Amino acid sequence: MKKNRILSLVLTLNLAFIFFACQAGKDNTVNYDNFQNEDPKTVIKEKPKAKVKQETYEQYLSSIDSILEPTNISWPRKVMINEKEIVISDKPERLVTISLGHDEILFGITDSAQIVASTSFAQEDGSNIKSKSEGLPTISSDPETIIAQNPNIVFADPYASVELIDALEDFGITVIQTQLNNSVDGRKDDVWLMSYITGNLANGKSLVEKIDNNIQSLENLINNQKNPKKKVITLSWWDAYWTAGSESTEDSIIQLAGAINLSAENDIKSNSTIDKELLISMNPEIILITQSVQWGGKDFYDELLEDDSLSSIQAIKDENVYMVNPNWWGTLSYWNIKGSEQLAKILFNIENIEGFRGF
Repeated sequence: MKKNRILSLVLTLNLAFIFFACQAGKDNTVNYDNFQNEDPKTVIKEKPKAKVKQETYEQYLSSIDSILEPTNISWPRKVMINEKEIVISDKPERLVTISLGHDEILFGITDSAQIVASTSFAQEDGSNIKSKSEGLPTISSDPETIIAQNPNIVFADPYASVELIDALEDFGITVIQTQLNNSVDGRKDDVWLMSYITGNLANGKSLVEKIDNNIQSLENLINNQKNPKKKVITLSWWDAYWTAGSESTEDSIIQLAGAINLSAENDIKSNSTIDKELLISMNPEIILITQSVQWGGKDFYDELLEDDSLSSIQAIKDENVYMVNPNWWGTLSYWNIKGSEQLAKILFNIENIEGFRGF
């Protein structure tokens, strides 16, 4: 009998152990109250790690024709530029541009760890990116100044000479020659394309979100206005009156700010000259001088106000003639949105636009 009781006790303990082990196996944990003397390392089974969701950029990249494989965010990457397929084997370490607009975009998505030189315009007083580009070597359209920096990629605008492009490519330098856009969507596409080529998609997304935020801030401001839109023109003087009509950078800036571009309304295309008679007949409510002080903008401003033959123009009678920042109005990058901010402040007589963020 004693032997049977011992066997029964052993069997009961074994069954209890099996029961607790099975319960622990259901969720990979163990009740430590039942195993006070066990080493937790030998009892707890490690839970599988949650998978980190990889950011996808296809929704942003698929609308850009130049990007051949929008689902591919590994290397190599392929782009089609001017009907030529270009393969970028790895993330480029040495970048250069020979256009100020490309410079501005590049400094918006990366820094001097990747950028080895800038245009001289980027480092001039008043430049949108002076503080970011300061101290870097400067380059010109002379191929020797560019080749000396040993870049992997050079970004150029369509106005770069064929001779310069050929000279750079002969040295094995990849040249990306693209037209920068002046529309809202086009500006963002330029950011995405350069972010893709340079391996800075996360930074590009952050910049585009900031652009969208500022556009929304402007739209919110405009939607709350009850007064009719003001009629605006841009003016500068280079041997004649110059103004910006439809399809111009200035036109997109004016529209985004919530005004009417009077030059576009009068069928003027792009940047064109107008005579004094047309200027008087258009009778703008606001005149914007987009010419820099260094290039005679202040002198032109003074002469405009002192010209008695223009005194009937509404903008001059009401003293609504303003000198604006040419670095926001003449460049081809997302910095144009600062021009819209500047104009909106003039139009609505405010000091700040709620939610608008700096670049």
